[in-house]
Amino acid sequence: MTAPAWQSRPVAWTDPTRAIVVGVDASPSNAAAVDYAAHDATATGRDLVLVVAVDDSVIPVPHHDVRFDTSHEWQLLHETERRLRADHPDLTVHHEVRFGGAAHCLLDRSVEQARLVVGKRGLGTFSRMLAGSTSIAVAGRSRVPVFVVPPAWQQAAHEHDKVLVGIDPDEESETALRFAFTEAARRGVQLEVLHSVDIEPILVWDPQLGGPTYREWQEQGAASVERTVKPLRDEFPDVEVELTHKVGHPGTALLDAAARAQLLVLGRRRNGRFGLELGSVARGVLHHSETPVVVVPSH
Repeated sequence: MTAPAWQSRPVAWTDPTRAIVVGVDASPSNAAAVDYAAHDATATGRDLVLVVAVDDSVIPVPHHDVRFDTSHEWQLLHETERRLRADHPDLTVHHEVRFGGAAHCLLDRSVEQARLVVGKRGLGTFSRMLAGSTSIAVAGRSRVPVFVVPPAWQQAAHEHDKVLVGIDPDEESETALRFAFTEAARRGVQLEVLHSVDIEPILVWDPQLGGPTYREWQEQGAASVERTVKPLRDEFPDVEVELTHKVGHPGTALLDAAARAQLLVLGRRRNGRFGLELGSVARGVLHHSETPVVVVPSH
C-alpha cells in the first residue's frame, strides 16, 4: 500500500511559484481564515487555492446508487471567490471540491504548495468532524507550514505587531526559527524569540534546590538560545530581535506573549519512532491562542 504524498517527502515551500491552500467551509468562523489566506497570498504574490472537502464516507447499501449533490459546495466556492476578487483584484484564485475527510483532502492538496491555512474550528461543511479536529490533524501531519487562524482575527488591526517564535535549544529549532525570521523580515516587524523553563517539578521534588537549579538553567538556556539565534541574526541584519527567557510552563508563556503578537511560530518536533509529531505544548497553544499560530515541520 502506497503512503499518501504528504507522508512521503518534504516540500520546498519557499518556492515562489507554489500556492497557498485554504480550507473553506460554511461556518461564519471560517471567513477569518479565508481572509487571512487571501491577505497572505496578495502580500507574497502567490496564487490562492480554495478547497472544500465533501465527506464521502457512507455505508454501502445493496442495489442503491449513492450520488453526492455538490451544488452547495460549488455555490460556496463561487461566492467566496467573488468576495475575494472584489477585495483583492490582483489575486489569482483557484477553487476545488474534493471528496474525503477534510484533513486528508487538505493535506493531499497542499503537499506541493507553499502553506496551508485553516480555521481554528471546523463546522459547516466539516460538520462531521469534532470541533477543532481538522486544524489539529493537519497541523500535526502536514509537510508544509500550517496557519491556524482564530475566528475573530482581523489582520489589518495587527500589521505592526511583532512575530513571536518559541524555541527549545535542546530540540530542532532551526527550521521554525528561520521561518520566523523570514516572516518578520517580510512584514517589517520585530521578532521575539521566547524560551521558557518550567522549574515547578524541581520545586515539588526539593524546594531548596529550586533557586540554584533555576539560575543554572537560566544561564545555560540563555547561552544556548544566543548560540542558536546568532547565525540567523547575522543573516537577517534588518530584523530587530528580542530574546526573552521566562520561568514557567512554556505553553502559558507563549500564550501570554502571543497576546501582543500578530503571529506565533511553533516548530513541530521530530521523533525517531513516529517521524514528525505535534507536542503537548503546541496542542495546548493551538487550542487556546487568540493569535494566528503557524506550525512549521522540521526537515
